[in-house]
Amino acid sequence: MKRRSVLISAAGLATLSGCSLSRTESGNIQIGNQTGQEVWKEITIQSEGGLFSESEMVYETRTRTPPTERYRTTLTDVAPPGTYEVQVAFESVEGDRKSGVHATQWSPSGEKSESLIVSLDPDFDVEFLTQ
Repeated sequence: MKRRSVLISAAGLATLSGCSLSRTESGNIQIGNQTGQEVWKEITIQSEGGLFSESEMVYETRTRTPPTERYRTTLTDVAPPGTYEVQVAFESVEGDRKSGVHATQWSPSGEKSESLIVSLDPDFDVEFLTQ
């Protein structure tokens, strides 16, 4: 009788081990525009190539972003778990201020509400943070 319960337990664990109870989330990007003016933002996210795979573009956008004082605009579900090269560039809508292209490596792991935060300060300097 003891042997049967051990076999049933082992079979149950083997079945459950193939099932994942947690769902992975795609990473988000939050933008903080502290320049006091509307800017164009360009973001590209490229996956890293592997031993048998080429790198590929997973996200690309160029949009206008209003100034943000106490909040950040959020782009949701831009990249599934993995490792990426993220490039951002900002340009003032009126005028000739530019940030240049800034890059960082980002590895969202699938945690809920995981974000790459891109902050643009009044001098058009860019800072990357993660949350």
